[in-house]
Amino acid sequence: MRPNMRLGQKILLIVFHVIVLVLCILITINNIQLRWRLGYIIFWMVASSGISLYFIHFSKYLLNVMTKLYAFCWMLYSVIGIVIIYLTFDSVYCETDRYIMKKPAEIIGFNTAILYEKKGLQEIEKQRYKFVYPKSILPLDSIGAIVIYGDYYDGETLAADVAILPLDDTFDEAKASKYAKKHNIRLEP
Repeated sequence: MRPNMRLGQKILLIVFHVIVLVLCILITINNIQLRWRLGYIIFWMVASSGISLYFIHFSKYLLNVMTKLYAFCWMLYSVIGIVIIYLTFDSVYCETDRYIMKKPAEIIGFNTAILYEKKGLQEIEKQRYKFVYPKSILPLDSIGAIVIYGDYYDGETLAADVAILPLDDTFDEAKASKYAKKHNIRLEP
């Protein structure tokens, strides 16, 4: 004998699925990157609630078939989601209280580091850096620069170094040059 869900439980599950599905679509369409991997959590909430629709039983045959087919599609999409997450997972190099430096997925091509600014629940991309593997960062917001301590690829080998690079459009090259000379570090505009 099959346990039946009450009508209220069915409606609650369907409403929950629709809400997280709309949220997931809005995040994807607006290309929003959420902190603490919340985007992945929202996707899995959508997928698991979509799959759980399989266990809802309606009195109409056609509605049952459509619900089972929809849930099966979410099962397939979950498998595809696992592959996409594996290919696009970006690990964290280092972070400060305001910024986070991540390594992009390997499928992109160039070895780069991406600097994000933390704003509420979002991570907003500020800058991309090529051929650097950061170990720690020191943002200098007053001159629009960032000091990156790490390994730099010079075309043949990796070498540990420190460089001052642009943080955003407010980069003041004169002040950055002065800072670089004072602290004996390399300037890369």
